[in-house]
Amino acid sequence: MDFKRVTFLIDSRMENVPLVGMALNRLCLAASFSTIDAFNIELCTVEAVTNSIRHCYGEKAGHEVKIVLTFTTEDVVLDICDIGPSMDACLLEKAAIQHQVDDDCGIEDIPEGGRGLGIMREIMDSVAYRSEGGVNCLTLKKRLPQKETT
Repeated sequence: MDFKRVTFLIDSRMENVPLVGMALNRLCLAASFSTIDAFNIELCTVEAVTNSIRHCYGEKAGHEVKIVLTFTTEDVVLDICDIGPSMDACLLEKAAIQHQVDDDCGIEDIPEGGRGLGIMREIMDSVAYRSEGGVNCLTLKKRLPQKETT
């Protein structure tokens, strides 16, 4: 199988998250994803890396987050991995982006967090989580755009 792989290894600092997002966006554009799809893949990656830093490492620097981007002949695969406490796998199964909002609530009343996994499930073709030997990996997949045949 033909594939191309790029690995990013960052320190668990929030200021590193946008750098990874921008790099992935450009790589997805180079792989013929549309601007919207490249942005959506960037968004999902930023959400996953942020979750890793926030929930696994408690926003403390000095820990590694590994992001492996693999382009196969059929799709792009992102593995976001950390070392530490694992996520409850049920969170991914239950993840949704809908939140109940009362008519008399404003946009400022909508909770800021808690929708990242739901967004990933909505945008990506596949989202899976595994934890083995203290290494936790969230795997995101998106099919490559179909090439037009004439």
